[in-house]
Amino acid sequence: MIDESKLVKYLWKSKALEFRYPKHKHRLDLYADEKYLMLGRMKHPTMFGNKGRMGFMELYIVHKINQRMDLAKGST
Repeated sequence: MIDESKLVKYLWKSKALEFRYPKHKHRLDLYADEKYLMLGRMKHPTMFGNKGRMGFMELYIVHKINQRMDLAKGST
């Protein structure tokens, strides 16, 4: 999961990321220190839409879309 997102990779390298798995919710949650999260949002503004919370699938889809857009741009 760290390799799928530039934002998650940035937070992981900054040691600001925490993985939590609440058993009663059956999902993996990622938490980050607010300072690094705000810096990450400024560095990678396209990762977030208007929502403050983003699920893994949304994050993955945004990453794949951005990847394809970058490939479509090519070397121009």
